[in-house]
Amino acid sequence: MARAAAAHTPGSVVRLAFSRSRGGAVLCAVMVSVHQVCEASTPVIVGLALDDAVAQGSVSRTWMWLALLAAVYAVLSLCGNGAGPVGVRAATRAEHDVRQAVVARVLDRHGSQLGRQRSTGERLSIASSDASQVGRAVDALAVGTSGAAALLVASTALFLISPLLGLVAVGSVVLVVFVAPFLARPLQTRSAAQQEAAAGAAEVAVDLVSGLRVLGGLGAGRPAAQRYREVSQVSRHARVRAGATESVFEGITTTIGGFLLIAVASVGALLTLDGDITPGQLVAGVGLAQFLVGPVQRLAATGALVASVRASAGRIAELLDTPVAVEDGDRGDDRDPARLPATVEVRDLRGAHLDGLDLTVGPGEVVGVVVDDLGARTELLDALARRRAPAAGSLVVGGRPATDLPLETLDRHLVVPPHEGSLFTETLTEMLGGTGGRALEAAQAQEVGGRLAQDGVLHGGRNLSGGQRQRLSLARALAADPPLLVLDDPTSALDPVTESAVADGLRELRSGARSTLLVTGSPTLLSTADWVVLVQGGRAVLTGTHTECSTDPRYAAVVLS
Repeated sequence: MARAAAAHTPGSVVRLAFSRSRGGAVLCAVMVSVHQVCEASTPVIVGLALDDAVAQGSVSRTWMWLALLAAVYAVLSLCGNGAGPVGVRAATRAEHDVRQAVVARVLDRHGSQLGRQRSTGERLSIASSDASQVGRAVDALAVGTSGAAALLVASTALFLISPLLGLVAVGSVVLVVFVAPFLARPLQTRSAAQQEAAAGAAEVAVDLVSGLRVLGGLGAGRPAAQRYREVSQVSRHARVRAGATESVFEGITTTIGGFLLIAVASVGALLTLDGDITPGQLVAGVGLAQFLVGPVQRLAATGALVASVRASAGRIAELLDTPVAVEDGDRGDDRDPARLPATVEVRDLRGAHLDGLDLTVGPGEVVGVVVDDLGARTELLDALARRRAPAAGSLVVGGRPATDLPLETLDRHLVVPPHEGSLFTETLTEMLGGTGGRALEAAQAQEVGGRLAQDGVLHGGRNLSGGQRQRLSLARALAADPPLLVLDDPTSALDPVTESAVADGLRELRSGARSTLLVTGSPTLLSTADWVVLVQGGRAVLTGTHTECSTDPRYAAVVLS
């Protein structure tokens, strides 16, 4: 059954961010808006107090206005201080939800089509920096809403004091509304470029950290450092350009706010001299004009935030919409893998390096496959693991076409661990489960397991040799005990004595109804197989036991040379 294609957009990513944090984001926006409204009402209250109490010399009414001002400040302080924790919680949850969606797509068993895959560093940058930036949509909502509420209240108050003052204020606001989107366009472009450059720097950093031992052994530390220095400089320049654009954006909007203050103060002074407004109204008008600089800057900041959020949301949407490499089977056939026979058939498999390959593994068989071409080997393993769909041909697992089985069912029935298995920071029990003793013994990894049990953690396996890591990876695969197990050259880093012991242990542990496919060129492993297949030119050219095939020059040239 075809997997429904998602159509993510920057808007849908932002909606995802608000899916669980909507209540907190709205509450934060309301609290900040109330805070701003209280601030806007302060100069109005002061102006009214001057005209109603101070100018009349009434002490009692002065105290009344002071009490009202104190109450407004209490609400202002409560909302201002309370909005911070509420907003941080909402933004953190929004960021977390977006990051979870990114990680889920990166780890999606359906994979990504060739040519559409992203580097580890870029995916890390998207899951961290871009997800964090999208989480700031909560800030954009709070800042934009509070700025609009403050402008509405302050402008209304100015209109009530004097329609002319109100018109001056509204004219400045309209100017900001039209100028801000125009200025935000280059900011959005440079923000996206900055995130791309940061992803490039992260990609190089991940490569260097993962290959430190190799770089040290080759004496290539300085060239590697120079490479990172160059990409980090590109990232720095991109950030400087984005920062410069942001500074220009803020500078222009701040200048507009300053001219607003000057215009309102000048018009208010003239109106007072003409007797059109009272001194208290002048104080209120100038105070409101001074206050309006803040909301104008808030709207400007909202434009900058929206531009950055949109740029990051666009990158996340592109990742979430990456086409999958394989489609899922019919979930109505999600049967227990234990009920499927331990068989696998490759029928007329074709690709860039495969040319009609046929291969069959029966119940309880150990089959060796020798492939003389790395490309063909990779295509075969990808087809068996359902990491990539072959150009033509079919894979039949347990008597059922693999395309008809859900990937979850297939993964429980047929396990194809990668040749370079990653060992995470984990305990021995977490790695092998509670019954991994036989798997450790078969993989000749008891000593390594004892060291791991004693140390408690593995640090990603970097404190182990290549052979130790390979034996632990093999033990982990054997401990999974799937009906069908495909191993890609599992003893390439072992010495002959250990390899022979592993071959015997593997054969003994996988005896019975379980089936094993060994893709290898090791004579030691192939000698334990029930039969072997030689693949040349993308097709099977020789079948028989290891002893029988050893007399064939083609087989001897690949395995025994």
